[in-house]
Amino acid sequence: MPAITKEQLAQKIEQAFNEDSDTQVNPADARKRQAQKIADAVSLFVIGRETTVTGTSATGGAVTGTGIIKE
Repeated sequence: MPAITKEQLAQKIEQAFNEDSDTQVNPADARKRQAQKIADAVSLFVIGRETTVTGTSATGGAVTGTGIIKE
């Protein structure tokens, strides 16, 4: 599954905040739900994203590669 976009991430975070905003809730429970929903959204944003990695080889030369971030 491809990673979600930055716009989709923002929408998911906004949804996490909005879900408890119009109801009477226990604040501690609401914070836990929001934290879990935001963590899930960030996970969807990061996992599956292609990234470029640069580094140094054992012999000192530069190394560049790409890969998909996995869980």
